[in-house]
Amino acid sequence: MKTKTFYKLINKILIVFLIFSFAFGMRFSYATSLPQELSENDTGLELYAEGCVLLNADNKKVLYNKNGNERLYPASVTKIVTALLVLEKCNFNDMVNVSYYAVNSVPATYTTIDLVPGESLSVKDLIHVLMIASANDAAFVLAEYIANNGNNYLLDSSAETKSKFDESIKTFADMMNSKAKEIGCMNTNFVNPNGIHNENHYSTAYDMALIGCYAYTNADLMSIVGKMSYSLPNTETYTGDIRTCKSTNALLYKNGNYYFPYANGLKTGYTDPAGYCIVASCKKDDLNLIAVILNSKVSSYTQTEENKNTTREADCIRLFNYGFNCYEYKNLISAGSVATTVNIINGQKDSKSLDLIVKDELSALVLKDEMIDITPKITMSKFLAPISKGEIIGKITYSYDDKTYSSDLIASHDVSSSSYANLIIALLVVFLVLLVLVIIISKKKRK
Repeated sequence: MKTKTFYKLINKILIVFLIFSFAFGMRFSYATSLPQELSENDTGLELYAEGCVLLNADNKKVLYNKNGNERLYPASVTKIVTALLVLEKCNFNDMVNVSYYAVNSVPATYTTIDLVPGESLSVKDLIHVLMIASANDAAFVLAEYIANNGNNYLLDSSAETKSKFDESIKTFADMMNSKAKEIGCMNTNFVNPNGIHNENHYSTAYDMALIGCYAYTNADLMSIVGKMSYSLPNTETYTGDIRTCKSTNALLYKNGNYYFPYANGLKTGYTDPAGYCIVASCKKDDLNLIAVILNSKVSSYTQTEENKNTTREADCIRLFNYGFNCYEYKNLISAGSVATTVNIINGQKDSKSLDLIVKDELSALVLKDEMIDITPKITMSKFLAPISKGEIIGKITYSYDDKTYSSDLIASHDVSSSSYANLIIALLVVFLVLLVLVIIISKKKRK
């Protein structure tokens, strides 16, 4: 009986030892996930477009959704992905040759900037007219350039050149789809760089909102989409009237009916099957929002007095106002505050009590009338002295509404190790190791 009691005691000690050992090697990690299925909002907000989504641009929190996962045609908001690839793979000063098929593959009713086969323009010029004027010819030119790693393509009108041009567009579309998947899009497929209608060219309001959030972090792109106009320089091949374009984003026009003072981008779109579309961004105080409207039947260009409240721009403004009026950031914990106090077991007596200081302020975006009371999770990555003041020794984590907010925890002061405590710990470890050996040997003897 005594032997059984002894072995039970040994097993308990072993469990403590294993937990202790695991704790010393423990590191904090987490992964965030984006919703694959969106629930419809019950907010009383009346929107007229078929697909609508509002996201917090900073953490992709869905603030409003209407048919967010329904596959719809994105039209020219497609060009956001084209622009992202251009900015990743090109320099503004790169000179790009305009091919015959890049110009002549645009259907007659689609917008162009009147590029001329054989002329050469900078990436800077082309991406500006791509995003401001929604120039479909510029999209083809840039796609062909990137797909061929430079001007490694023919400019003539032969059938062979047409075949190679089509291959280049397919290659670029594959790059677009890879980029979309990288961003997190699950219901998107692109077959061209500009949104020219194709049954297999589709996305969702939610996927386009993710793309909008990604684009919002690109300072070069945001500086372009906030401009109201742009002019192409003349070239050796083109010497006609200056090609000047104006923004298609009615939210940016100060004297317009749909001016929204906090709007700062991004891209509009339209085809007959897609309807009127927009991926719009805005910033007010510390809140950044991305709104997506797909398949609206009315735009600022087609409005009448009777339907002026049903336009894509009106829907967009309703979403933005809803976000600003109903949501706010609430503080979870302040930078510099004490998250907890711990005792460092091998620290010297006068310094072993250690405050863990929050490095970064943590705030969550919540409904204004919502109270939040969350107990954080604190994990340690270092338990033993010596510890230096300001050293990262743990993390504090809040989980709220499927989002994770975390900050490093830093030491409030130096903690020197105690020789006596280190000796005790070392003896304890040796003792536990010996116990393990005794148990192993005893079991072998019994067998």
